[in-house]
Amino acid sequence: TAEADEAQRRSVVLLSNRDSGGGATLPLANGLKLYIEGAAPEAAARYGFVVETPEEADVAILRVTTPFEPGEGFFASSIHEGNLAFTGAELEHLRTVMRGTPTVVAVYLERPAVLTEIVEDAAAVLGTFGASDEAVLDAIFGVYAPSGKLPFELPRSMEAVDAQLEDVPFDSADPAFPFGFGLTY
Repeated sequence: TAEADEAQRRSVVLLSNRDSGGGATLPLANGLKLYIEGAAPEAAARYGFVVETPEEADVAILRVTTPFEPGEGFFASSIHEGNLAFTGAELEHLRTVMRGTPTVVAVYLERPAVLTEIVEDAAAVLGTFGASDEAVLDAIFGVYAPSGKLPFELPRSMEAVDAQLEDVPFDSADPAFPFGFGLTY
């Protein structure tokens, strides 16, 4: 429905939007060569030309999910818990793309995440909460200006997560993004 589509667009949170010398990265212009991961290429094709590799692209758009460590057993395997930071092969892949091509990263925040290393290398970072590819791409290309605000804080590191109390909200030391944070353009 139109109300559901509107709610998805309003929920997108712009976390960072780096100035690349010629102004902020977002919104992107239409007609660019786009490398896409985690989103439907057909949806992105409404805005530009989808290419096969990051090296061919003017901009990469990566949709990723907050990291988690799966539990063991039938029920535990469906609960996402554990480390909130991107690590290992996943982080190295993201870094490779981000360092070679200006990259917009949209993170599905089903729970808080440590995004410090991603924010350092990405041209722009958005937080999403189950929004469709179309809603996220509309925010990236300026069809709908991001207006969402974080419903929780995003910690700067796993050390900060380990040091905070489990039952007290907003007690992370120096969060990367505080509760209620959200940029727009």
